[in-house]
Amino acid sequence: MGVFLRGNSMLVSDFKLGSRRCPQTASGHGPVRTIAVTSGKGGIGKTNIAVNLALGMAKDGARVMLLDADLGMANVDVLLGLHARSSLLNVLRGELRLEEIVIHGPDDLMIVPAASGIKHLTELGTAECAGIVRAFSELKHHIDTLIIDTATGMSECVASFCAASSEVIVIVGNEPASLKDGIALIKLLHAEYGVARFHVLASMVQTAREGDELFAKILDLLAERHDVLVSYTGFVPYDDALHRAVLHHQAVVDAFPRSRSAMALRNLARRVGGWPRQNSPRGHLEFFIERLLHQNNVEMEVTS
Repeated sequence: MGVFLRGNSMLVSDFKLGSRRCPQTASGHGPVRTIAVTSGKGGIGKTNIAVNLALGMAKDGARVMLLDADLGMANVDVLLGLHARSSLLNVLRGELRLEEIVIHGPDDLMIVPAASGIKHLTELGTAECAGIVRAFSELKHHIDTLIIDTATGMSECVASFCAASSEVIVIVGNEPASLKDGIALIKLLHAEYGVARFHVLASMVQTAREGDELFAKILDLLAERHDVLVSYTGFVPYDDALHRAVLHHQAVVDAFPRSRSAMALRNLARRVGGWPRQNSPRGHLEFFIERLLHQNNVEMEVTS
């Protein structure tokens, strides 16, 4: 199936990147912070963390958009009890503009929903993912933070979104498979896609000490990677409140704000909100994201 953008008769894959001039900040707006939330293994609460992080930042006054980039297995809207009538699939087919599919959640959180159960969306390559990013050129919403909930594991699309982001949060659980897959994800993103800085978040641990020990293991396993910057951004404890919030189709920061997990996630949102913004592009898709979200024109050239 061809992937088209609205008003364009050419396939997204017919384009290649053009000028690499430095992006300029749109008048009156600072640079957009782009944060990818990813994990090497499923079942450790990645999407739940992305949703609560985005909502926590929105509660603190940020203009946040949450992109459900878990293409083909979307559930951000379900977690919040929202009903999306359209999705990124409609944008890729050229049926709707990106701004037409945005839905609004609690605290003015803006959500770009993906489609669920569409096999094609789980197999998108770099060019198609670039097309998703390019669709942001039509977006009229003013935002200062874009949080990207990627798919679990490694694919071209996961790598593209991580390479495009100014910050990458890797969710790791304290069990061998999650630790192994998290390390493999970091090594691959660094070696093949040039991502040099990662924030590790320990998930579903019992205590702060357990989270510290998990991060120490990660540092040991990455000891030979001297050019990889890995920082510890905290932990989200194992908490039955998270499960109960899902059953209520609510974020835990809303459903059970005094629970351990909710307080940890609110603290995470405050820490992330204090991260410095990056002003220079690192990779090709980041160049796209920064320019498109600043509503500047992007120079493209058609491949022969």
